[in-house]
Amino acid sequence: MYAFVDIETTGSYNSKNCITEVAIILHNGIEIEGKYNTLINPESPILPFVQTMTGITNKMVENAPTFSDVAEGIYNLLINRVFVAHNVNFDYSFIKQHLKTVGYEIDLPKICTIKLSRKIFPGLLKYGLGSLSNHFNIKNNARHRASGDAEALMELFLILQKNDINKEIEQLTKRRKEHQYLPPNINQSILNKMSSLPGVYYFHNKKNKIVYVGKAINLKKRVSSHFSNNKSSKQKQNFLKEIYNITWKDCSSELTACIFESIEIKRLWPIFNKSQKHFERQYGIYEFEDSIGYKRLAIDNKRKILKPLATFSLLLDARNTLLNYCKQFDIDPWMFFLSKESSRHLPELKEYNQKIKEIFTDLDKSHETYLIHDFANNYILIEHGKFYGMGVIKSLPKKRNLDDLKQKLTVYPENIIIKSYINKFINENPESIIPIK
Repeated sequence: MYAFVDIETTGSYNSKNCITEVAIILHNGIEIEGKYNTLINPESPILPFVQTMTGITNKMVENAPTFSDVAEGIYNLLINRVFVAHNVNFDYSFIKQHLKTVGYEIDLPKICTIKLSRKIFPGLLKYGLGSLSNHFNIKNNARHRASGDAEALMELFLILQKNDINKEIEQLTKRRKEHQYLPPNINQSILNKMSSLPGVYYFHNKKNKIVYVGKAINLKKRVSSHFSNNKSSKQKQNFLKEIYNITWKDCSSELTACIFESIEIKRLWPIFNKSQKHFERQYGIYEFEDSIGYKRLAIDNKRKILKPLATFSLLLDARNTLLNYCKQFDIDPWMFFLSKESSRHLPELKEYNQKIKEIFTDLDKSHETYLIHDFANNYILIEHGKFYGMGVIKSLPKKRNLDDLKQKLTVYPENIIIKSYINKFINENPESIIPIK
């Protein structure tokens, strides 16, 4: 019924590392049915510090079989068994990936003895295999070797089995849900408490530092999806090792979740977040009058000392905006420095400058002040074209005083990502805009 498995490897994640030793003990819940142990040639050098930790040297594995040589036998031992290991995601992901590379697929029920120990013996100081072995007087004469750790693992499991008054083992072997893939330090009860609302969630490390921030339309479903498989990437393996707690904040809608996620990533700078952690270059459309009286428009990097007519996160968006005005008002792109080729004749000055005034009026619309009615009682304030903040206003008064509205909202810093979320929402939901004069 059970396969107690322990492996030694050349590194901590399976996409770029190899197995150097495998030990498997077959057990029917009452007695041992068989044992298997072999060194494996990883076909790559074992680093000195790994040799020191495991005691497995390059010379020891030089004449050992490769994994492909023993894959069929390992597959036959594991199939139709419950895969049991200490921090099961580590051992299982290595075995699964290595079997897959030589044509064998496994999809087994799993039991993690770290998580099981936490449930059956809560309150212990440490739950590493060495610490638990010392606590329960389990002898291990070959620590950090697959055979010794597999024996200790089996002894630990039998102790857990005897003390399993709530039938935790039976529940784990009967159902196959996301909790089988949860990191060893995360309890299923955390996910059970999560809502199915939109929101922002936080992964904390052992020191309670936030290491990842994410957004979700459905918090419970999205967080569960992080742990619903055993990808071999370094990031996924580090996730499983680093996550010790999960917290979250419900939001009123997908838009507010997107905005709040961006705010939190910029504020916290979590180590596992890759997107949105970069310098935000902005471009502006600026106006000046040339030496012969023509009002000219030009694109430049946004500068603190000059106020642009409009700002953009992408140079292409700024160019397209001016090109559209050129087409709309029949203006040579050369007048806006968008083309090196110019007309032989300059436009009539008064008529041209009048067109520029009309463009100013159109651009000035982007500096208006208004509320966005996002969902239910949630509102987002845009003041003079900039994101001010958001919050819940239970009853929006007919006479809307800007200062009174601000008192009911939380102020947040604006960034390019937030602007893009809001612009997209407005384009899709123009009826959500409530002007403030």
